[in-house]
Amino acid sequence: MRGNGHFGRVMAATLGLLAAGATASRAGEHMDNDPDAYVVNYYTGGGSGGVLFAAGTANQQCTDLGLPTITVVSTSPGVKLSVEPGTYTVTGTDYGYLVCLGRKLPGVVVRGSGTGKAHIRVAYPPLGQWYDHYLTLPAR
Repeated sequence: MRGNGHFGRVMAATLGLLAAGATASRAGEHMDNDPDAYVVNYYTGGGSGGVLFAAGTANQQCTDLGLPTITVVSTSPGVKLSVEPGTYTVTGTDYGYLVCLGRKLPGVVVRGSGTGKAHIRVAYPPLGQWYDHYLTLPAR
């Protein structure tokens, strides 16, 4: 390698990348045999038990991947919403496969009172993908 500095730098960089890849591979080794561990699904639920809307994130094995963040963007006058962690039954999806349909998962639950409409924004981990949802609270 003497006399060819560029080749030496390229080899050093390549060896460094290979070493970093081997380390990263060992760190995620437990997931390598489970391709479903890499699939992220953004689930929704609600419509029963006083839950207007619910959201959660899970893989194909219905393992929780973290709680989403739900922000109230706007509501009709007189509509009050509560947003808190809880469990919900999966009834739909914002993204991904419905392999967890009908299962109870941890997530964030929205309950409300009043009559009118509400606009909420849901941000899902781990990438922060977000979607807007519009809820209608019927007269009781």
